[in-house]
Amino acid sequence: MLTATLTSPEATGAFARLLAARLAAPALVTLRGELGTGKTTLVRDLLRTLGVEGVVASPSFTLAQSYDGHGGLRLHHLDLYRLGPGADAALFAWEDYLDGASLTFVEWPEAGAAELPPADIDVVLRHRTPLSRDLELRAAPAIEKTLADAMIAAGIDDVAATA
Repeated sequence: MLTATLTSPEATGAFARLLAARLAAPALVTLRGELGTGKTTLVRDLLRTLGVEGVVASPSFTLAQSYDGHGGLRLHHLDLYRLGPGADAALFAWEDYLDGASLTFVEWPEAGAAELPPADIDVVLRHRTPLSRDLELRAAPAIEKTLADAMIAAGIDDVAATA
């Protein structure tokens, strides 16, 4: 597990750029945390880094938005906050977003837990102060290690990687 403190929106953007550099399709990235912890902001920063231009709309009412990134990479952003677990989740078109060739970012994955495969990267954000967040990330050990090293080099606070 990797932990850190994101002390500002700029630190969140720096983290997004470092994480984006370590992502390769296919991958499922889940983002968990209370309302207002910055999940959507982090996904927007990731999508921008991966080449999305123009408006990056939150899919909180539509549930899903898809984009083209660098080199034709398909990027999906799902926000399951309004998806009811159970029947709603079972009827959702998961195959459209988990196609084996895309990067898929899922906020509020708990609502689709019975349908989603295990995440390649799981991010948890928690309120620390009005502008800062505690970050917890779980991924393959090699990703955690290289990401932790890059975060330390970038000056992100309180970075720690534990086995």
